[in-house]
Amino acid sequence: MTEMLKEMFGTSKPIIGMVHFPPLPGSPLYNPDVTLNEISDQALKEASILVKLGYNGIVFSNEGDRPYLRNVSKYTVAVMARLIEKVVSKVKIPFGVSVLADPEAAISVAEAVEANFVRTFLSWVYVGDWGIVDPDAGNLQRIKASLHGKCKIFANVSGHTTPLGGRSIGDITTGAVFFGLADAICLAGTTAGKPVSESDILEARDHSAGKPVFVGTGVNVNNIERMLELSDGIIVGTSIKKNGNTFNPIDEERARILIEKAKKCIKE
Repeated sequence: MTEMLKEMFGTSKPIIGMVHFPPLPGSPLYNPDVTLNEISDQALKEASILVKLGYNGIVFSNEGDRPYLRNVSKYTVAVMARLIEKVVSKVKIPFGVSVLADPEAAISVAEAVEANFVRTFLSWVYVGDWGIVDPDAGNLQRIKASLHGKCKIFANVSGHTTPLGGRSIGDITTGAVFFGLADAICLAGTTAGKPVSESDILEARDHSAGKPVFVGTGVNVNNIERMLELSDGIIVGTSIKKNGNTFNPIDEERARILIEKAKKCIKE
C-alpha cells in the first residue's frame, strides 16, 4: 500500500486536488462563446496553482457536464483527451482522470493521455441521479488489458449513489478488490463537497486487504486532520474552490491554507 503511493506520488499520504472542467461542448450548460483553448488555459492555471502549492497529484474531471451520462459521446472523450494532454505537457505532476459517469470512457481517456490512475466505479451496481450505474468490472479490466494499460484504478465504492441490494460498504470494498482487481478504494459522500462518514472509512479499511483507501469528498480545513488519520489519502475539490462552490475555479488562498494544514499533519 505505502509503496504504491510513494512510488506514484512521492509520499505515503497524498493530497490530490481536483481540476474540474467547465461544461464541455455538447453538454446542456456549455457556453459556445468559450473556446477549447480558453478551457485548457483555465485548467492549466488551476493545475499550476496546485503544483506550486505542493499538492501531490491532480484529478481531471468533466464536472461541468451536468446531468451526467452513463455513456458519454465520442466527442467528449476526444475533447477531454485533448484538454488534459495540453495541460500535462506543461505541468509535471502525477495525475488521474474521472469521466462522469462512464467508466469505459474514463479508462480510455486515462490510457490515451498516460494518466497515473483513473477514478471510477468498477464493480457492483448502484442507483443515482443519472440512473443505474452498472460498471462491469470484467469488461473494464479486459479493456485495460487489451490496451496493455498501466494506469491504476481507484474504485469508487460509495458516493452520489446508493448500492443496490443493501450490500455493506465493507462487502462492496471486498468485491472491488478481489473481484474487480481495484488498486485503491475511493469513498465519497452523497454529493460533491459532502463528507464521508468515519464509520464508512473504517469499514472500508477493514475490508480493503491492504489497498489504499482515499476520502474523495467533503474534506476541508476543519476536518482534514481527522480524515488523514483515518484514510490513506485525500482527493479534494469543493473546499478549495472560490466561495466553496464546486463549479467555481480554484481559490489559491483556500488551496494554500488546506495544503499547509495537511502537510503539518503528515509524518513520513
